[in-house]
Amino acid sequence: MNIKIILIIIAFVNPKEKEAFEYYRSKIRAKYELVGAKPVKYPIKRGVIGKEKPDFIMVVEFPNQESMEKLFTSEDYKKLIPYRNKAFTDLKVFISEKK
Repeated sequence: MNIKIILIIIAFVNPKEKEAFEYYRSKIRAKYELVGAKPVKYPIKRGVIGKEKPDFIMVVEFPNQESMEKLFTSEDYKKLIPYRNKAFTDLKVFISEKK
């Protein structure tokens, strides 16, 4: 049985680093495509409970564990980490599975 890996991302964009965000966004989308991952972005209109409102939540479905590991352990991805760190004031990432 092939178990899909679901990455759930809660993102707070750094308003002072729009260029870093745009660069990271464009590069990571291409990397998702290379490993067969399917990202879906959900912009947040308003909060209901809690004090903080993220800018967006993204759900990325990877075909399997290996494809996710291939992306995040690649040298190309490691080069994006400084841009990711600038692009977001806070970034929460969770992993789930889907059979």
